[in-house]
Amino acid sequence: MRFSLVIATKARPEPLWAALQSAAATLPADGEVIVVDGDPEQSGRAVVERSHAEYPGLAVRHVDHGGGSAIQRNVGTDVAEGDVVVFIDDDCTIEPGMFAALGAAYADPGVVGATGRIQRAPRAGIVAEPDSRLRWLVLGGGRQGTMNSFGFRRPIFDIDEPRDVEYMPGPLMSARRDVAAAVRFDEQLTNYALGEDDDFSYRVSRRGRVRYEPSARVTHHELGFSQMDRRALDRLRVVNRTYLFRKNFPQTLRAKAAFAGLLAILCVHRVLNREWSGLRGLIEGMGEVRRARGVAAGLHPRSREAQRG
Repeated sequence: MRFSLVIATKARPEPLWAALQSAAATLPADGEVIVVDGDPEQSGRAVVERSHAEYPGLAVRHVDHGGGSAIQRNVGTDVAEGDVVVFIDDDCTIEPGMFAALGAAYADPGVVGATGRIQRAPRAGIVAEPDSRLRWLVLGGGRQGTMNSFGFRRPIFDIDEPRDVEYMPGPLMSARRDVAAAVRFDEQLTNYALGEDDDFSYRVSRRGRVRYEPSARVTHHELGFSQMDRRALDRLRVVNRTYLFRKNFPQTLRAKAAFAGLLAILCVHRVLNREWSGLRGLIEGMGEVRRARGVAAGLHPRSREAQRG
C-alpha cells in the first residue's frame, strides 16, 4: 500500500514545515508528499527545498497552483502516484502509527476511504463543541459518523471505537486514488471552500465503505480557524451548506424544515457563546441565500409568464 500525502497550503511556511517534519517521521519509505502551493509568492517552495536538504529520504514535490483548497486537492490527486491519497491541512502534524492504521483499513478491498482521530485543544467556555454528545442530541441523534437528512454531521463522541462513517473531517481524509480521481472535490466551493470535506467524503461513501480508525491520528493546530473572520466564516457556512444540502440530499419538506431549524439553532448557539460577529454572519448568509433563490425564481419560465400576465 503506497501513500501519496497531499498538503494544500497558502502562505503558511512555518506550519507547513512542521507538517513535513511529522511526515518525515511517519511516512513509509515508498510514500510521497505533494505540496500544492496556493501562495502567489510560492512561499512553500523554500520549505520543500529545505525538506530536501534535511530529509533526503523523504520524496517531496512542490506544485504551484492557486484557486482555493478544493482545486489544490484535485491537483494533488491528479499528480499522485500512490494507491491511496491522504489529505491533511497544512496546520496539522501527523502522529506515529497513522499510516499503519490507514493501511490496515485499506487491507479490506471494500474500503474506499478512511479517516481517524483529530486531536485539538478544547476551546474554553464553548457550548456544544462540534464533536460533543450535546451537538449529537441537537442534531437529532442517529448513528454516529453519518450525515443526517439535511446534510449535517452526526458527531462521533465515542472516539475510541472504530466504525463505518459517511464523512471525513478536512484535517484527515483519505481515499483510494482512483476513487478520489473520479469523485473529486467540488471546485464550485472556492477559496476557503467550507464544506468541501463533507461533500467529497459523503460522495466517496456512496462508492464503498469509509472507515473511522481512532489509532490514525493527527493534531490539528487550527491556525486557520483562529485567523478567520468569524462573520465571513459563518456567512459562508450558511451559503455553502445550503448549496450542498440541495446538491446531495432529497429536498423533502421535512428535510427543508429541519435544515431551517438547524440554522435557527446555530443562531442561538452564537448567542449563548456571545459570538456576535458569527451571529451577524449567519444572518447575512441567510439573506444571501434568499436573494439568490429569488433571482433564480425570476429566471424560471413560469415566473416570467406570471410577470407578463
